[in-house]
Amino acid sequence: MSRREEYIGILGGSFDPIHFGHIKPCMEVASRYGIDQVRLLPCKVSPFKQQTVASDEQRWQMVKMASSNSDVLEADRRELDRAEPSYSVLSLRELAAEAPSKRKLFWLLGMDALIGLPKWHLAAEIMQHCHVLVLRRRGYELPLDGDLRTWLEPYLTDDFEALERSLSGHIYMTDIEMIDVSSTEIREMIKNNEQPRFKMPGGIWNYIKRNQLYQNE
Repeated sequence: MSRREEYIGILGGSFDPIHFGHIKPCMEVASRYGIDQVRLLPCKVSPFKQQTVASDEQRWQMVKMASSNSDVLEADRRELDRAEPSYSVLSLRELAAEAPSKRKLFWLLGMDALIGLPKWHLAAEIMQHCHVLVLRRRGYELPLDGDLRTWLEPYLTDDFEALERSLSGHIYMTDIEMIDVSSTEIREMIKNNEQPRFKMPGGIWNYIKRNQLYQNE
């Protein structure tokens, strides 16, 4: 008997620029856990980061390119079109309301981002709208005790079937590791006239060169 819900993964970020460190873990998560589609949500104004280097439209074009040849990835610009800061809970409310009986939402987070999750705007409400799939990141481990562990504990599970049985409210630690590459590293390489060609799809690199992005950050 097939499940009735569509599994939708969500990856938010500045994507300044988008690279294989974003794309490959999404594809692996989708393959491993039966995620039908992963939405890539470039943020307009991140509550936690400084202003982006590339413009909103340039980042959107790069995200669209990254998803254009994939049956799994889909670019979603709702946060770019929103005037207020890019709070994840706002996007989750919208996504959950669009097809409440046909969708299950899975927010993709790196271990470094999970550590900051309790400080996110309306973090408890976030857990009412989705499950969280955590990607391993070298140098980051889940604490065994303390305030962070206390906050996370009610949501943590090592049983993926618990996520399949419920609509939301679980945090599951995958064994998928994030690739050791960052947008900051790529921008720095470009500024220093180095070639980050193999850290991103060829179309993204060509777009960056054509628009002379990140050369004088």
